[in-house]
Order: sequence, then C-alpha cells, then structure tokens
Amino acid sequence: MSLKRRREPVSVDAQAVEIYEDLANENEEIRLKAAHSLLTRVSSEKSPSLEELQRILKRLFRGLASSRKAARLGFSVALTEFLQQHCISDQIDRPVLEVATVINVLEEQTRASAGVSGQEERDHYLGRLFGAEAIIKSGILSLPEPPVAQWERVLDIIFELAKKKSWLREECGWVLCAALKDLHIMDPIYIEVLFEKLHSTGLTKTPEGVGLWITAQQAYPDIKYPKHVWHHGNPLHRKETASLARILKETSTHHAAEGTAKKTSQRGTWTSRLHFSWDVVFKALLLDRPKQLAFSDLWTEAVDNGLFAAASSDERKYWGFLLFQKYVQILPIASFGIILGPNFLRCMINQLSSAQRYLHRIAEKSLRAIHSRIDQDPQITSVVIQRFIANGYANFDHLTKTKTVEKLLSQANMQALRDIIPIFGHLIHRPEAQDVKGASATRQLISDYLVSLVRTTPSPVEGDLLWTEYHRCMFAITTIFLKHAYFEIIPDVNDAAKSPKPPVSSGSREMFKSRLMSCLSHLMVKSENSAYHPYEVVNTIRLYETQTETYTPLISFDKESGIAEIIRKAWKTIKKLHKDEQSADPARTDYLQAFELLYTLTILQVYNGDTDAVSIIDELQTCFKVLYDSKIPIDRGKASETLVEIILSLVSKPSLLFKRLAQQVFSVCTSAVNANGLQSMMMVLETKENVSGQQEIFEQEDSDGGSDVLVSDVEEVDGEIPHTGIALYDTAHSPNMSDVGSSLDGQFQDDNSDTTDDELAEFDAKLAQALGTRRLDEDLAANEEESSDEDMDDEQMEALDEQLETVFRERKKLTSKKNEKKEAKETIILFKSRVLELLEIYIKQQYLNQQALTIILPILSLVQTTSNKQISEKACNLIRDYLKLYKLKNRLNASVLPETTKLLLEAVHKEAKEEGSNAHANACSQASLLLTKIYITNGGDLSDVISQYAVTQLAFMTEPDCHIRTSFFSDWLNWCTSAKKALTTPEFATHFAKSRSTNQCPLKLNPIVDLGFSEPIEALGLLNFVPHDAPKKEVCRNLIDDDIQLYWLK
Repeated sequence: MSLKRRREPVSVDAQAVEIYEDLANENEEIRLKAAHSLLTRVSSEKSPSLEELQRILKRLFRGLASSRKAARLGFSVALTEFLQQHCISDQIDRPVLEVATVINVLEEQTRASAGVSGQEERDHYLGRLFGAEAIIKSGILSLPEPPVAQWERVLDIIFELAKKKSWLREECGWVLCAALKDLHIMDPIYIEVLFEKLHSTGLTKTPEGVGLWITAQQAYPDIKYPKHVWHHGNPLHRKETASLARILKETSTHHAAEGTAKKTSQRGTWTSRLHFSWDVVFKALLLDRPKQLAFSDLWTEAVDNGLFAAASSDERKYWGFLLFQKYVQILPIASFGIILGPNFLRCMINQLSSAQRYLHRIAEKSLRAIHSRIDQDPQITSVVIQRFIANGYANFDHLTKTKTVEKLLSQANMQALRDIIPIFGHLIHRPEAQDVKGASATRQLISDYLVSLVRTTPSPVEGDLLWTEYHRCMFAITTIFLKHAYFEIIPDVNDAAKSPKPPVSSGSREMFKSRLMSCLSHLMVKSENSAYHPYEVVNTIRLYETQTETYTPLISFDKESGIAEIIRKAWKTIKKLHKDEQSADPARTDYLQAFELLYTLTILQVYNGDTDAVSIIDELQTCFKVLYDSKIPIDRGKASETLVEIILSLVSKPSLLFKRLAQQVFSVCTSAVNANGLQSMMMVLETKENVSGQQEIFEQEDSDGGSDVLVSDVEEVDGEIPHTGIALYDTAHSPNMSDVGSSLDGQFQDDNSDTTDDELAEFDAKLAQALGTRRLDEDLAANEEESSDEDMDDEQMEALDEQLETVFRERKKLTSKKNEKKEAKETIILFKSRVLELLEIYIKQQYLNQQALTIILPILSLVQTTSNKQISEKACNLIRDYLKLYKLKNRLNASVLPETTKLLLEAVHKEAKEEGSNAHANACSQASLLLTKIYITNGGDLSDVISQYAVTQLAFMTEPDCHIRTSFFSDWLNWCTSAKKALTTPEFATHFAKSRSTNQCPLKLNPIVDLGFSEPIEALGLLNFVPHDAPKKEVCRNLIDDDIQLYWLK
C-alpha cells in the first residue's frame, strides 16, 4: 500500500487578511483604522523589502477591482497613502517603488481578461479609474524625477476609459478636474499635455471638456491652450452661448480635429445626479469677468429655454429643478429673478397642479426652496411676485391649487412691501387682460392679495422705526382701492398710461369698495388708534374731490338735497375730534377716537350709496353734541337712546367692520346707556326667528325687503351663508358663534325634513298629471293599450306647455319661499348674536349698575325660545360671566330696593319651573345665584332667599307641572358651601341676626284642611321647614304670589 504524501503547511498572515477584510467594511471608521494598520506594518521603521512592497501594491490594486461592500473606497485611501510613503524616498538605503512600476501594476491588475461577465468587466474598469485617481492624488507624478511620459500614460488610461465607456466619462473628467484644483501641478507642460490629449480624443466640446478648460484657466491662465476651439480660447465667451448651452445639455456635437469630422456621443445612461460641469460653469459666470457671457444669458439659453423647454423630456426637466434648487439658495438678490423664467414657471405650475405628475414632488421641493430662501432674505418676495406677474401667472395659486402667493406675502418685510404694492397697483390699473371680463377677474385677484397683505402683515409698535413705514404701506393699499372705487380718472392727453385700461367696470368698483372695507376692518384691530386709517381714507377722498383736473367723483351730492351740507358739517366735526385727540387725556382719547371712527365710517357708507347713512349722520350730530358737551341743556337720555339705535343699525348689517365699529363705540358709551336703550336691545332678543320677526324688526315688506349694506368685509369671516355667499361671523372675535352658520343649515333642514318628501311627492304627482304619465313604481302592470301611439297636435302641445309652466312656476315659488324663510332666520340669529356681544361688553363694564338687572329675564327667555344652539350658549355664558364678575364684596353703584331684587328672584324661580332644555335650567340656576348675591349685598336678608328656595323645592316635590331640575338645588348647596366663609364675617352679621334669633320658619304657615297623608314627613325631606312648635299632624299652607303651595303632612 502506497503512502500519501503529506501536504506542506501553508503560512497564512491572519492579521493581513483581517486588515484587507476591514478595508472593504462599510463603516468609514473601520476602513480608516485598517488603512492605518496596513501603513504601520510597512512603515520605514519596519524596513519592508521591495518584494513585500510590490506584493502589497498588487493586493491594493486588486482590491480596487472588487465590488464587495465599500472595497474601492477603503483600498483607494490605503493605496494613496501607500504610494506617498513608498514612491517618495527620504532615505538612501530605503527601497522605493518606481512610478513606471506602479502604472504597470495598475494596468496588469485591472485588465479584464477575455470571456469575463459584464459585471466583472465593469468592476475592472472602475478599479482602473480608482487606481489612476489614487496615483494622481498621491502626488508622485508631480515629482521632478518621473518624466512627462508617466503623466501621459495615466492620461491615456483615463481618456481611453472615457472614450471606451461613455458611462465612465463624467467620472474621468471629475478625476482630472479635481487634480487641476487640488494638486496645483507647477509645471505648465503637464497642463499642455492634458489639453493635447483632450483635444486629440475629441472630448474638448463635451461637458467634461468644458469643466476641465474653465478649471484650468482659473488655476493656470498663462499656459497655451489648443487653438481654434473656442472664441478667444474662452468657452465662456459671449459668442459661445448657444454652443455652450448645447454641450451642457449633453446633446451630440460635431467638431473637427485633424481634418476629420468626429461625433461625440452622449452619456450612456441617464442619471439623476447633475453633471459637475454645470456647477463649474455657473460659478465662473457669477464672477462677472470682462467679455464673459452673462449668467442670465446662459441660464436662459441652457436652462429655461433648454432643460425646461416644452419639448424637453422629464429627465432634463428634473435636472433643471436640481439646478434651480441649488442656485435659489446662493444667487444674490439682484440676479434672483433670472432663474424664475417663463418656461420654468410654466413647468412648475404644470407639475404642481396634479399629484399624478411625474415631477410633482421635486416641484414641491423647489417651491419649498423658494420659501426657505425668503425666510433668510424676505426682500426677495417682491422679486418672486414680480416674476409671477411678469410671466402672466398672477393667478399662480389658482393654477397650482396651493397658497403660495399668500404665504409669500406673509413672509415679506417692509422693504419688500414697498416694492410689491406698486406692482399690484399697476396691475389693477392696467391688467394684462384686454377684455373687461378678464380685467375684472385680475383686479379682483390682486385686490384679494392686497387684503391678504393687510391681514398678515404685523403692525409694529408705535414709536418703532418701522411704524411709519408700515402705515405708509397700508395707506398706499387703501389709496389704490378708494381711487378706483369712488373716482373716474380723467385721461391725460400727454400720458395715456395714467388712465386705467380696460376701464374699470361698475362691478369692479363695488368690489374695490368691499375690499377697502375689509382693509379698514383689519386695520382697526391692528392699530393702536383704530380711527387713524379710516380718517386718512376719508381725508384722501375729500382731497381727491378737489383735484378736478385728474379725478371725477362718481357720486355727486345735490345741494338741494342737503346731503353735501350734512357731510360738510360731519367732516368739520371729524377734524375737530382729530385735533382734540392730540391734547386729550388718555381717558378721553378713547371716547374721541370711537366717535371719530363712527363719523368716518358712516361718511364712507354715504359714498358707498347707503341711503340710511345720511340720516345716521344727522342723528349722530345731535347726540354727539349732547354727549360731548355737558353744558348743552338737552335731554341726555334721548341722545343716549339715539346712539344705541345707531349702534343697533350697524350690528344688523352682515359686516365684520360694522360689528367692530359698533363694539368699539359701545364700549366707550356704556355708562351713558339708559333703561330705554337696554330695552331696545332686549326687543331684538325677543324677536321671532322667522320672516314675520324680520319684517317686524326691520320694518320691511315681505317681498321688497333688502339690505342697503355693501357686502364689504363679510367674506373674510367664517360662518358662510350658502345662499347669499355672505359670511356672517368672525370666529376670532366670537368663539361661541364659530358654528352658527353651519348649524343653521342643519337646523333648517331638520325643521323641514318632514315636509320635503311630501312636497316632492306632490310635485311629482302634478307633473305626472300634466304629462299624463305614471311613475315606474306606481303601476308596473299597466296595460300598454292605455297609452296612445298617436302624436299630439299643436293645440294639445300648447295646452301641455301651459300646464308644465304652471307646475314649475308653483315649484319655483315654493323654493323661493323656503329660501326666504331660511335667510330671514339667519338674519335674525346674526342680529341676536351681535346684540349679545354688545351685552357682554355692557356687563363687563357696568355689572355694578342696577340697570344691568333688567337684562336677566329677557336673556333667560331667549335661552328658552331660540332655536339656535350657539345663541343659547352665548346667552348662558353672558349670565355666567355676570355671576363671576359680581362678588360678595360688591355693591350696586345706585340704591336699589331689596324688594325689587326679591321679585326678580321669584320670577327667575318661576322661570326655572318651566319645561326647557339643560341650557335653560343652568341659566336659571346661575341667574338665581347672581340675584342671591346682589340681594344680600344690597340690604336683603339671606333668610328670604332660603325661604324662596324652600318654596321652590316644595313645588318641585308636590306639583306635577313643576319641571325644575335637581341641579338647581345642588348648585345652590354648592354655592352655600363656598360662600359660607364670606357670609360669616361681621359685615353680614347684622343682616342675619334676626334669622338666627328666631327659632321659626321664615315662611308664614296657615292651618288648612286635613289632607290625610300617611307618609312620614321625614321621608319627603320637609322637616327642616316645619316650625318647632307646629303640630306634626296639622296641615299648613302658604299662598305665594306665583301660587306655590307648602303642605304639612298629617
């Protein structure tokens, strides 16, 4: 038997294997640590042999051709440092690797053998490129020893890869470009060799060639470059704009080299990454050197008219968006508008308009990039807005279904506002549309933008440096509106641009009035002096009326009617108020500003065509003189009532502006409101929420009624009325009314849901009768012989037409009547809501006024009778606020008889017994506690209140018609617990002394007949109300004013 030869043991360097393994690790720290370990093993201190260095060199080059993990990154770093250490010798006896040897090893180890797969071939090509890059980065080619031939060999390797594999061309160009920027090769001959190779391979007029040429010119401006390639040897020459744009777009180009026509193909595959040459070119253009083409010219040619052209592919447009996102962050303000070209905007609008577009997400990202830049430089807002408008995209938000322009306007600073407002003003003056309809639409759109500016621009604090600039901008906006709303601009023969074109339509003028009121509504809230801007508006109108050469007033007042004289006197009063404000003390300033505001806005209503405003001014003149000058011997109560009526007429209009105006005036005049004024407000709350109630309160006919108020700022608030389009409520200032408008629809539908089906059935029946047909579900088995096949003659057709007209006419009347009922209900609910808001102001300021007690019962009645939930909640909150404001330490500021409060308390308890909602029960409980506090703090005895609650509790237990809630008594007990500490103080001791000293029930009990009840009295909880000396079997009774009975059980 033959013996097997023993295998020789193979020595394996486990540490080296681990190092090479770690060089391919995806963790960068591990790769760097492995590279450091490898270099340490072959450092000069270790004295490695030449064979060992060559073995490591081969292994590093082989690693570059590996596609495993991050092998190319780790091996290229190690190779670069290895070549720096062992190709440059600082010791005579130390072995050194020759540059030629290194290049030979590179070519040998990265050569793809025949028959390998496509992936392996790709790995070898990439390894060769990474190896060439490592040799260049190591700096061994810039040493004085190696000849230029070695540099040429490396260039040949790189250019061969670029020509052979188009998908590697950009990487090859990037390697050479990085070498020019980072290594700074000192000998110009290297650069000349580079461009000779570049030109001979036909890659000069490629994106890579352009990037190399521009980079080299910046680092080495004095060397000789190939001739007859670019004008004056500069690819950035003005005459090279079209050629450069074509090259950057990577279209095929033809250029001559050595007398032959060569064609350079595009990159092999599309990539989502931008070519590095774009950045090289545009950054060079930003330097703005002499005889160099402008940044704007190349951007327009290559990007806007190139990448974003209508015929461009989605891939090219994607590159365009990437370029935009890059330069939107770095361009100076002066050049920012260049990148917002017409084709770019068109493309972005198309992509933003639908989420299904291929480039929708990158378009959204580009839009966010604009907002991000504006956050840094708010002044750019004006540039963006101007480009939108200049390219015909004033309706950008509508086209893209976004709120881009609104957000841009909210980001603008004062400097941007100064530029934006004239742009908008010019567009209103002369829209791009030539027809009246299109011009009106544009004017309305721009007007909405101006209102948005007023709404979103924060108001600086008075005295701030920007305060004057802010009010100047706001004044410019209001001037644009009033100029086109109230005046006709006279054409100038010498300057036709001064007159609007197309002419402003009547509908646009009404719209301008509406937007002006919206602006004033917002400015009233944002300005410390709410009358400042309304005064400036009226003052400007009066000024324009005197400039007859330029402006013609659209409303002229006949002297015989006296309107002009009334306005003249009112304006005189306004100027007096405005002057007195400057010297008045702070307490009186609010009063003067409120009346100035009331005067100015009422005059504006006269200019708006409101016929009632003239009479309001006349009445206002009278009551103001009385309230303003205490020396005038006129009935102040009458003047106060007139003022309340004026305020009520303002809040009856569906306008946020008038609501704020009324509240401001009312807040400074609450002390002057008398009982009759409060009664006028109570009458509104008692009005029925239907057509008859509307006719009663507005004194209008059933069919001819209508509001003279302009639909001014009502579109700016929430709670939209669906039929009229008028928004009634401002949720920001009336939180309890935020859902009034929406709830009306549901409630109205609930009220009529039972009748809708019957009405439709009746309509179907009439229609079927007129046509002589049946519904399909009525008689499916009808005999076909019943229907006639004969055609109808003319007389029968005419008779049928008349019948159909009658049926549809009745249907239209019915629908119109239902809409009328709904609108009437909405109007009354709006009016009640506004009155409740006025009462909230009154209670906050006059809760110690005895007149405030008169609103309690009407409020409780409103909670019981209203059909609107929000009105009920608002009324309940009013009582609750009243209760919170009035403390046990308070007293009314005028003497009030305790008997009056006691009667009110009894009336509230009687109201609480009525059947109603939970809101009504809670309101009655709160009102009872309120009156309790008022009664005992103004001379009343607590025992009287306890007696009243006892009577009410007995009625709750014995009367079947008493629907009082148990919470009524639990609230009372809770209040007693919380108020006990305050009621035991010496201040209240005298009030309750009599009640404590007498040991009997405060109720007067009279014996009556025996009812024969057998239940023990303790079971009904009435023992506490029985006098100690009263017989337990005697039946007692006390007759109260509201017929409540108290029984003793036998």
